[in-house]
Amino acid sequence: MMVSHGNSGNGGDPAGDLAKSVAPDWDGPVRHAYMRSQPALPDQLEKLKRSGEAARLIIFPLFFSEGYLVFEELPRDLHLAGLNDAVILPPAVNLPGFAELVAGRAKSAIAKRGWLAEDTSVFLVPHGLKTLRQALPETVRFADQVGRICSGAEICIGNIEGHPSLADWRSIGSRKNALVIPMLAGGGTHACEDLPEMIDARSGEEIEILAPIGQWSELPDLVLAEAMRHVARFGAMAVPIGPTGNDIRAERGAQLA
Repeated sequence: MMVSHGNSGNGGDPAGDLAKSVAPDWDGPVRHAYMRSQPALPDQLEKLKRSGEAARLIIFPLFFSEGYLVFEELPRDLHLAGLNDAVILPPAVNLPGFAELVAGRAKSAIAKRGWLAEDTSVFLVPHGLKTLRQALPETVRFADQVGRICSGAEICIGNIEGHPSLADWRSIGSRKNALVIPMLAGGGTHACEDLPEMIDARSGEEIEILAPIGQWSELPDLVLAEAMRHVARFGAMAVPIGPTGNDIRAERGAQLA
């Protein structure tokens, strides 16, 4: 099951789109749900239970942070539904290969524009929180990973909400070219309206804004690869076998041990 934040506006269907992309290569049903819009996660979990599809469940959080929804509310909802054996994969920002994916896209975009990495500031743009006074630790860690791979480029962070704010991108970055990477699930209000308004591009500025990462065609392969770590194969059948490490429940258990 693909789970995303959701919103009250016209944000498309990022979790549903990801589910459709993953389904052809997954030996079993693929569903989706949202934490803050429809179809709501608790309702979808009840449907899975009624249809007999919840006994062996793998959840992928289409999130780009390690916040409350992923590490607290999502496990709580599963617990309330009686699905304590479900596997919760890492959120997108922690998927193996995710930093390589983003850095590779950045390098390709820089080359396509004919820019030099040394002349380019790469802006990672997560949703953020209104209360933030500095970038989240996981975003800083991720930026460092991308920077080591995308050699020469300046890696910057600009949140949609909170500080550092994307609205201050001209003072955050120091290079003449700006490559903007929205760490967002889909093309909702933040991606289509807020982000361009915050950039407020002026004549003569060299700016490239990529599609939200949740829409990238390479993401389903990373999700599938991580999900397959938690299944056993019997011929053509793939059966989830429960937490096997590198899932949120195992991580939380290790932290509490």
